[in-house]
Amino acid sequence: MYKEQKMMKARILQAKGYRQREIAEMLDVSERTVRNYLTNPPTPRKKGKRSSKLDSFVGTIKAVIGENPFYNCELLYEDLHRAGYQGRKTILRDLVSRVRKEIITEAVIRFETVPGQQAQVDWKEFGQRRVNGIHRKLYAFTMTLGYSRTPFIRYTTDMKQDTLLSCHIDAFHYFGGIPRTILYDNMKTAFSADTDGVFHPQKSLMSLASHYGFVPERCRVRRPQTKGKVERMIGYLDNNFWMRVKDGDLEIDQLNEDVLRWIDSIKDNPIGGIGESRAERFERDRVELLPLPARDLDVRLSIPCTVNRESMITYETNRYSVSPEFISRTVELRVDRRCGRAEVFFEGQSLKSFVLAPAGNRAYLLQDEDKRAIRERWRKDRASREDRAKRARSRRETDVMVSVRHPSAYDEVTDIPGGVQ
Repeated sequence: MYKEQKMMKARILQAKGYRQREIAEMLDVSERTVRNYLTNPPTPRKKGKRSSKLDSFVGTIKAVIGENPFYNCELLYEDLHRAGYQGRKTILRDLVSRVRKEIITEAVIRFETVPGQQAQVDWKEFGQRRVNGIHRKLYAFTMTLGYSRTPFIRYTTDMKQDTLLSCHIDAFHYFGGIPRTILYDNMKTAFSADTDGVFHPQKSLMSLASHYGFVPERCRVRRPQTKGKVERMIGYLDNNFWMRVKDGDLEIDQLNEDVLRWIDSIKDNPIGGIGESRAERFERDRVELLPLPARDLDVRLSIPCTVNRESMITYETNRYSVSPEFISRTVELRVDRRCGRAEVFFEGQSLKSFVLAPAGNRAYLLQDEDKRAIRERWRKDRASREDRAKRARSRRETDVMVSVRHPSAYDEVTDIPGGVQ
């Protein structure tokens, strides 16, 4: 970064209320230098300007490298050559190198969003942990309000799309409203690229956004600093709360209760560089959030299941009973993996709900009411089979007996007087 740029940024940061020590840390200079910038800003030296064959293409180059700092220089040279550039490739490489360095190393100044405007979302991975007595991966969904830095955190054992959407809904209820925009990083369950490489929100995320009224946005490629608020909260979570609980026995429900208590315990701490607490700023955030809708969107995982002859459906190797009237029909299983429950629907009507068994257990879960109904169904089916068999035997006994003879017998009949002519 050039000296003049640092001087201007120092003055901007001072106007926002930052102290000289904080400005020095952000600009990576000494406090004495910051004082010099603020009291006696250096006068830029006048330099003679030399023309270059690249002059007319500088804007294009900065736009391309700004969007993707690692854009291939060979491809860029070919594009510029087709556009009329007649210079050498080495000059282009030098300029691209300087522009790329500025973009990658330039400090991203903290920008303030207005209350209720933005939230930032990301995941934190904790690797393999023993959770609820089973070794599995552990993650933390984090949504942070941009203005107040108020977080919502939910521990999960997967990062699948239905889990992501349900965590959004939990966050909205925790905040008591909905931010107008939500910013995401390179999250495949949130955004996907089309055939032209342009990223669009996933259909399920768009359905959620349409129902709750927010706009999903994706941060610039390779620029995770643009969602630095949620990144800083994840770092705080990792170095503060997680350090207190990581060596204990982890129960997912207890973990989520504890992390919400931890959030409540830090809400009155002053935010660095701002001088206000999360609780103070959240009061302004809260009144500007969009209202919650009358009903929540059903974001549970939907799975079609065929009821077998034993009146059971199968999910993750476990079998669950259904009323025998649905044998051979297809029902819809809606699974909420966060709380480990599922609900069965047929043509939009709820039939029953139950707690899921651990995946891979090969459990056979027959509920009492289904057991009685199945026994009654078997009794009726057996009685019906016996009745059909009885009627079949009766028909056979009353059938006319037909004698089977050799054709020569007809010759004998024709020889008898008065016989067949």
